[in-house]
Amino acid sequence: MIDPKPYLEKDFAYHADMLDALLDEKTKVLYSEEDGVMLRIGGKGPFAISAKTAEAMTKMASLIEKERYMAVIRPLKFLPEFFAVKGNAETMPCYQAAYPGKEPVPEYEVPGIEIRPLTMENLSFVCENYDDDEEYMKSRIEYGMLGAFDENGNCAGFVGFHGEGSMGLLTVLPEYRRKGIGIAIEAKNLNRRLSEGRIPFGHVVVGNEKSMGLQRKIGMEFSDNIVTWVFK
Repeated sequence: MIDPKPYLEKDFAYHADMLDALLDEKTKVLYSEEDGVMLRIGGKGPFAISAKTAEAMTKMASLIEKERYMAVIRPLKFLPEFFAVKGNAETMPCYQAAYPGKEPVPEYEVPGIEIRPLTMENLSFVCENYDDDEEYMKSRIEYGMLGAFDENGNCAGFVGFHGEGSMGLLTVLPEYRRKGIGIAIEAKNLNRRLSEGRIPFGHVVVGNEKSMGLQRKIGMEFSDNIVTWVFK
């Protein structure tokens, strides 16, 4: 195998998730050649694949031994080759956003809103308003989620990181929208990632123009090509 970084750095936004994963010493490099790179994020997390040829996609797909898995693959045109090896599965095509700089982005203050870390006292609220997978949401709060609280102590919204390192979980309750809360907590979340020496990145489902607009406002740049989450 060869050093995967030169391959990945040729398109930073497209490979930001993989470049960030390499900053984690637990990440495993499963394949790294001139025709593609494959990682196991965090050693036990999702697979991340980038293939230059159909043949490379076939080779890397065959390295996923388990029947149940999660993977983020690119490019979209080689999805048939992936499925030819692993069988059809649920997909979620996304644009990948990445922050290209090292300096913190401007942070925003919202009148009457305090941004502070969530605690386990907020677990049921997060589950009710984002995902009812209690174990997963507990792990996200333990890792570190930010909440926006009004003057009465009510949580107006929250943000955090998914297990593979992407910025996400962004939720603002309907009655608090159009006040700038989303961009305020997202900017602070991005700066936290920078302070950890990591690469801020996120995935926006194709068609979610509103979310893409918010990410651009805080300085994120989007890849021109699609990455596809595959779940089985």
